[in-house]
Amino acid sequence: MKKDYIYNVIKNSQTSLTAEDIYNNVSQNIDVNLSTVYRTLNNLVNKNLVNKVVRQDKIAYYELAQDTHKHYLICDKCNCAFPTQMCTIDKIANKIKKETGFNITSHTLEFHGICQNCLKNAK
Repeated sequence: MKKDYIYNVIKNSQTSLTAEDIYNNVSQNIDVNLSTVYRTLNNLVNKNLVNKVVRQDKIAYYELAQDTHKHYLICDKCNCAFPTQMCTIDKIANKIKKETGFNITSHTLEFHGICQNCLKNAK
């Protein structure tokens, strides 16, 4: 089933993937078109099996839904995203809710810079 292939590609990935990344991987094994991948991704997101994260580059990335959220270190040279689970923003969100009554449902945070691999290759 196409949904299972798409889900397994996301599940087995160490990083978040674009719909095109997923399509390129899945289409090597089964006959599928990009619109089917997008439709399936929307269904997986609606079922809370997959998270959709839109980064500052305005591209949607998909990752397996987990109990904890992630933030990313984005390399400006190779565009690799390195997830980190360090987050102190939850404390800020709780303070905002306490002081204003505003219920924050999600947040995103990206740090941009140069990864170690690109720094080594630049020398």
